[in-house]
Amino acid sequence: EALWQEAKELVDRKQGLLVVDDTTLDKLYARKMELVTYHWSGKHRQVVRGINLQTLLWTDGKALIPCDFRVYAKTQDGKSKNDHFQAMLKEAKERDFEPSFVLFDTWYASLGNLKRVRDYGWHWLTRLKSNRLVNPDGEGNIPLSQAKIPPEGRVVHLKGYGFIKVFRTVSENGDG
Repeated sequence: EALWQEAKELVDRKQGLLVVDDTTLDKLYARKMELVTYHWSGKHRQVVRGINLQTLLWTDGKALIPCDFRVYAKTQDGKSKNDHFQAMLKEAKERDFEPSFVLFDTWYASLGNLKRVRDYGWHWLTRLKSNRLVNPDGEGNIPLSQAKIPPEGRVVHLKGYGFIKVFRTVSENGDG
């Protein structure tokens, strides 16, 4: 709540984007420190000992303002990263945010999370795993990786969710 008290005057709740992300505060040498467990670290590109912090940011493309956070400590509170994701979005809804989009990593792209964003009347943008099942042409579900997607994107039916528009991105090294 203290974070929100500082942030609320800096954000425009009627526009902008909400971004959910997590980071590992590495504690490589801590052996008996509260909340320190093993987590993936993008910085180290491996699993390390640390504290996992999930953050909800608001941005207008210029400023990045943290509005909420959760410490991921499943052994202490029993809550998953998806539980925290949904709790932070619920709090944002109660605070009257109306984001243009909610952005998040593949990790958070479960059907439950996608539906929660939709239930709030918001749009989402994320990367879907290549094995997610989509029906691009009414002929049946196929893995997303097998769907033909033109540069302008394509509307497909995501199994268990409904119709979405997908795009294929290609990195500089040619990976799709």
